[in-house]
Amino acid sequence: MKWLRNSKGLTLFEVLAVVVILAIVSMLSISIVTSATKQQIEQSAHNRDIKDLSFALKVITKDFRKSDNLITDSDDTTDPPTELHTLLLGDEIVSTYRLENNQIIRNSNGSDEVLAYKISKFTISGGAIEIISEDGQRATTDITQRRGK
Repeated sequence: MKWLRNSKGLTLFEVLAVVVILAIVSMLSISIVTSATKQQIEQSAHNRDIKDLSFALKVITKDFRKSDNLITDSDDTTDPPTELHTLLLGDEIVSTYRLENNQIIRNSNGSDEVLAYKISKFTISGGAIEIISEDGQRATTDITQRRGK
């Protein structure tokens, strides 16, 4: 029993101080991890939107270069009216593009394919294509037809 009287232990105050310090360090660590995760998610979404814009421009450019004529009409059967951009090779339709529900939709061979999501503006006029996403990203290109009149 003599050795118990001479041993030194931790007081309640020392234990509480260690617990408080560990709690503060844990809170800071969790805050840093949460912030980094949030930033990574936002950056991934931004990169995905840019990838969608790039893919849409590549597909439209490819179809545009296959065609020799562009016809832009308005589809009044939808609310609001939708612009239809039809690319023709002679009398044959290469593809038709439209912006519907903030998506660029390509119709080729009778089937619809969504090329890009979260799009606020999409125009094809002459040899210029402009796509603007909901978060303000802008993709534009000027195209010259390889075939044509």
